[in-house]
Amino acid sequence: MSQIAWALALVVAAGAARAQAPPSPPPAPAPAASAENVHVVRTGETLAEIAQATLGDAKLWPHLYRANRDQIRDPAVVYPGQRLTIPRVEAPAEAPRP
Repeated sequence: MSQIAWALALVVAAGAARAQAPPSPPPAPAPAASAENVHVVRTGETLAEIAQATLGDAKLWPHLYRANRDQIRDPAVVYPGQRLTIPRVEAPAEAPRP
């Protein structure tokens, strides 16, 4: 058998093996927003108060604002009933001590 015929036989055999392999399952759908990462604004709340309650630090309110710019025009004004996405915020690395 010539080298070309041998290589062609290998390619055909590999294709047949792939054709017989079971198909891989479709990718899992992206998880929907859960109650853990959505906050419904209550009367009188501010972004700073929501940041304190959900992110553990009132100073992180800009993260809430940026994550919800599609529904917040003025960061000083949020409305009861708004469903705000709570973003994942990485803790800043501590500065090295001298």
